[in-house]
Amino acid sequence: MTQNHFRHLFDGSEIVVAGKLSDNNINNLLVEVSAQGSSDDFQVQGQAKAEDWGVIYPDEEYIFGNFTERLWAYLTIQQLLDKSDIGTVLEKEESKDRALHMSLEYGFVTPHTSMVVAKPQTEDTLVADKLTETQRQQAERAQGSTAASGVRGGGGGRGGGRGGGGGGGGGADGDPHFMIELPERDDALCFNINHKPGTIFNLVRDPKPGFIVNGEIIGKHIAGDTGNMKTYFGRFGITHDALGVRLEVSTRSIIVTQDGEQTILLWSDSTSVQWPNVKIKLTKNCSLTVTMRHSVKFMVIKHTKLWKRRHDQQSYLGFYNLETQHLSPSVYGLLGQFYHGVNFELTDRDHGASTMFVKGRALYVTRHWQKDFSRDVTAGQSIGCWFVGNNGTGLIDGVASDYIVPTLFENFWDPKEELKNLQS
Repeated sequence: MTQNHFRHLFDGSEIVVAGKLSDNNINNLLVEVSAQGSSDDFQVQGQAKAEDWGVIYPDEEYIFGNFTERLWAYLTIQQLLDKSDIGTVLEKEESKDRALHMSLEYGFVTPHTSMVVAKPQTEDTLVADKLTETQRQQAERAQGSTAASGVRGGGGGRGGGRGGGGGGGGGADGDPHFMIELPERDDALCFNINHKPGTIFNLVRDPKPGFIVNGEIIGKHIAGDTGNMKTYFGRFGITHDALGVRLEVSTRSIIVTQDGEQTILLWSDSTSVQWPNVKIKLTKNCSLTVTMRHSVKFMVIKHTKLWKRRHDQQSYLGFYNLETQHLSPSVYGLLGQFYHGVNFELTDRDHGASTMFVKGRALYVTRHWQKDFSRDVTAGQSIGCWFVGNNGTGLIDGVASDYIVPTLFENFWDPKEELKNLQS
């Protein structure tokens, strides 16, 4: 049986308990619910009959099989994953192994499994493939260790104009996750950047119009979690010098400055405002869409991560560039460097892993699924991408620390541009 004791019940919350019978001959089930309130106690009893389920769930099979059995499996896997973060080393491993076994048996994708989608012309459909933690660590250690004597072959795609969590053209969301969608190849690349809270990264810099996007990392320690601190983007500083526009977006407010005049908006608002050079649309506690005149269009999405069992939460932001065609060829930054495309070739694909040849290097990559919230701001749309570990080393120019800036509105120093200036 899944968890059946809960310390708190909040107004509007939902509790689901599922269990698997060891004796299939039992037709009647006694159900008892009891609770303690601030003033009164509550208790109710009832009886459930197994034959009644034929009315609620008729003979036509649920699309993924038996619904109630899969509900039980889903809840059990979620609780095993929670247990894998606490307890002794042995207890963690046992919980992780049980969760892995059940996720493969019932076809659920978890942090310890990956899903391979076969090509339509084959007879295979979906394969859930185990990617162990050891394999993942080996993959990240292998990043950048093998050098190729140049980028092999053609086969390279050009970057798209959309952005997303990350997203095509470039976007940042989550841990932080970066994803570069490549519409012409119907594919995407993704990587994570791990750094301490307070670090500010330059995401986009176009020196011609003076368009800059910087993002600040925030962190969250989870009670009972002995692993690494969870990190997210908590603040963005966005400037467009040519249009006289500056935005500071945090998890609490949006400050818009147009030619020295400041306007403050809260995420609790829903409004549309237009100035001479910038137009914004704010959806309450959800998304901010910004359109700059004859320039760029981007979206900032506010997320709230909930840990229900720990009664904790964390708000964070995602940045998605929706239109980048007006940016110059000089655009740079962690995301900006990909706005005009990236050439790469994949070989030796096997069970969701491959070797990628990019920028004169051979990198070991694995197939991941990331959420693009620019397409669905509430649930996100799952996008398959090739994941480059070790903070994107080998895929990005230089290393992640090269993109750190001291303040939220600091201009980013581009070593390639500086080299051009010296040569001229």
